[in-house]
Amino acid sequence: MSKLVCFSPRLLTEEGVEKQFVNTRYINRLVERGVNTLQLTLGNPYPEDILNLCDGFVITGGTDLDPKTYGEENQGLSKQIDQRLDEIDRLMIEHAVKYQKPLLGICRGHQSLNVFLGGSLHQDLGDLNPQHNRIKDDHIIQMLPHPSFAWGNQISVNSYHHQAINKLAKSLKAVGTHEDGTIEMIVHESLPIFAVQWHPEITPDSPISKLIFDHFVSTVNKEK
Repeated sequence: MSKLVCFSPRLLTEEGVEKQFVNTRYINRLVERGVNTLQLTLGNPYPEDILNLCDGFVITGGTDLDPKTYGEENQGLSKQIDQRLDEIDRLMIEHAVKYQKPLLGICRGHQSLNVFLGGSLHQDLGDLNPQHNRIKDDHIIQMLPHPSFAWGNQISVNSYHHQAINKLAKSLKAVGTHEDGTIEMIVHESLPIFAVQWHPEITPDSPISKLIFDHFVSTVNKEK
């Protein structure tokens, strides 16, 4: 039986009409690997029933988290906040942890994973290092050895973020960092859960992107 992966929704308002969506790039990276996909929409009265159907989860990129989710006030640097999106990310992450299911976080999803497991964020990197926003490639990450990811000590990726992990959640381990100390990849210490700050879905032919999605799908396929 084929596996089912659930995506977090993101929002777009056009001409006063709110739309929920998943970027097709995320979907393509999974369906081309033989996985069925589903978007968890906002407003479901019983979201747990939907989560129970899924073998794995992807928390996608998107707008900023509300700083209140990590115990801070908005310094005016966190933009386009929607607490409904924060809540649905939280539900998916907590479900994955509770039932030990695979989860991949990307960009905002990387930050959500850290926050909802007890970490915090830098609300803006502008004062620390502006070299993280809109870099198509050549963003160099230093990698620690990890049995699930057979790459070298250094990889080159894209970068499209202005926030980043500050305090790392206790159950997570940083395995990839920029030279300025920004945490770019995290893995859970004991569960099939990991996240990256960059966007591997944008570069499907990259060996790094292939490894990320291949590994995620392999963990999903192991689900009973």
